[in-house]
Amino acid sequence: MDKIDLYKLLDIEEAEDFQYFENLAALLECDQELEYEHIAELIRDVNKNVFCELVEEYFEEISDFVPGDETEVFSTLENVRRALVGMAKNSQDDTVMTKLSDELERFRRWYSMESKVYLTEMGSIEEKQVTLRDALLTARLEKLDGDRFRYDFSECGNYQLDEYIVSLGDLCE
Repeated sequence: MDKIDLYKLLDIEEAEDFQYFENLAALLECDQELEYEHIAELIRDVNKNVFCELVEEYFEEISDFVPGDETEVFSTLENVRRALVGMAKNSQDDTVMTKLSDELERFRRWYSMESKVYLTEMGSIEEKQVTLRDALLTARLEKLDGDRFRYDFSECGNYQLDEYIVSLGDLCE
């Protein structure tokens, strides 16, 4: 996907337009191949304070739909959130900016393309494999349409954050 198509997908014309929850959701929930250079360029040019707020809001939203007994998935999402926000706050360093782009793309691929969750509709024995993104969407829809599912997140515990030290100040915010 070229830069123009990426920006269309995100509903922006330039990086400065990347300032809404929907922009980040479109990026993280995209299950198409994206060019790393375009993501890195976008992240480099986005307002980092806005980016931090969007990451906080997005991860809070998706975490609300993680079943309460799935502490490992919840912890993984919380650790990714902390790492992304911490790196964005310290992104004046080129090395940290590269790590931020890397981690964002790695999370996107895992969350929307590679993770495996198994859903079984209550009263059925048919199991369906979906991504974490789709499982959390199903959990969200479950509250609206009344369908009930059992979720098996056991294969989602394989996400390892690259080493990045989160500052004590980042943890306190």
